[in-house]
Amino acid sequence: MKKSYFFLFIFLLVFLDQFLKVWVFNNQASLFSAGWWWEKIPFFDVVYLENPGMAFGLLNQGNYWIKFFLSFFRVFAVLFMFYYVLSGYHRFSFFSLVVFGLLIAGASGNCIDSVFYEVWGLNNSNLGGGFFSGNVIDMLSLSFFPPIFNLADSFITVGCFLGLVFYKHLPGFSS
Repeated sequence: MKKSYFFLFIFLLVFLDQFLKVWVFNNQASLFSAGWWWEKIPFFDVVYLENPGMAFGLLNQGNYWIKFFLSFFRVFAVLFMFYYVLSGYHRFSFFSLVVFGLLIAGASGNCIDSVFYEVWGLNNSNLGGGFFSGNVIDMLSLSFFPPIFNLADSFITVGCFLGLVFYKHLPGFSS
């Protein structure tokens, strides 16, 4: 896969994630009214939830410094994954690039939320911390899976699942 396609893949996934989060933020009051298409799916719902911590509500009660370091770690993780992929781009198969693209896009989507959403006014709970203090917006709810999640979480989950199941096809793991 050309590098430009790899970057386009990541950009499109991040765009979809951010578009959905901003749409849900701007329409949160009307999400509870009747007439949405997802009401026809019995186990699915779209809601609005601000997650101040990390996956599955961990560190939700953390103070400003915990939130700052969590956001800083997210930025570091995204930069490290980009560096890892770009430094050995020629070694990666198409499948490996898809896996890493999903991981980078998901991490980037949640990273944008935690770094910028407080400053951009896209959080209801104003923490007053500025950069690195935003909450991640979650909106997808499945009746059989208690945590509420977003597209970025889905990208990370699918990327991890594919990477774990097919790890022998990733660079450095082939026998």
